[in-house]
Amino acid sequence: MLCVGFDIGGTTVKAGAVKDGKEIIRKVAYPTPKGDAEAMCGLIKRVSAELSGGEPIDVLGVTVPGSVDPEGGILDAWNIELRNVPLKAMIESMIPAGKVIVKNDADAAAAAEIRFGALAGVTTGLMLTLGTGVGGSIVLGGELFKGGLGRGTELGHAMLDRGGRLCGCGHRGCIETLCSATALKRLAEKACNERRGMIYCRASEGEEVGAKLAIECAMAGDETAAAIFDEYTDALSDAVASFVNVLDPEVIVIGGGVSGAGDFLLDILREKVPPRTFFGSCGRFSVAKAGNDAGILGSII
Repeated sequence: MLCVGFDIGGTTVKAGAVKDGKEIIRKVAYPTPKGDAEAMCGLIKRVSAELSGGEPIDVLGVTVPGSVDPEGGILDAWNIELRNVPLKAMIESMIPAGKVIVKNDADAAAAAEIRFGALAGVTTGLMLTLGTGVGGSIVLGGELFKGGLGRGTELGHAMLDRGGRLCGCGHRGCIETLCSATALKRLAEKACNERRGMIYCRASEGEEVGAKLAIECAMAGDETAAAIFDEYTDALSDAVASFVNVLDPEVIVIGGGVSGAGDFLLDILREKVPPRTFFGSCGRFSVAKAGNDAGILGSII
């Protein structure tokens, strides 16, 4: 069985050919075409042909960073500037595939973790994906909770800072504005502009200023980067503690690019989150086992 999965992010579209629903045998990545549904579908068509090599596609899965209706249409995907787009129907009209699936990216990542990774066998779980934005998924009764009206859950747009920074969704103070990789990048850029610490030194040598650089400098013991990461994880811990108070999950899974920090991040959360909860404790933390492939694998499930 040949499947093709697309993980559409706010910056990059990652795609892969998946054999037997579990093994990625070919992968590619392209910049995300924003605000143009036709261009997005055109990219999906070209890349599907590239990855399938002319073989019939049994399942074509697509994840988007936003809410999706039960018919596979995009309701709101602010980070790729698409709204009210019947994406599944558009793809079906352009690409011959046995089955087309369109779903929220965080839900796809959680589906992969339920089948292959950190959420396997878990009755109640929470997953946050920390990338260009913040996605979130909830596992209840061992199954992915798809929302009472079937529109999914948008944990990244719960309010954390009333009247705070403007979010891409149009509201202010969303968790996404403080806990995404973009938020961490913004803190790193501020330090660089102020010519502070290792971040500035490495940027002066041509390195890209972003979340990855901030994390690497913090891990190296740089005081400026450590302070930045402390500020970032304070906000993230507040968000996680709030969800723990609502769900009391057995497992809290962190995915997305920031999860690449591994135990350097999780050990901080293990220290900061429990005292901020009503219970004074919380379930165990884990990084997403499927890593950056979670969206591709989860898209076809």
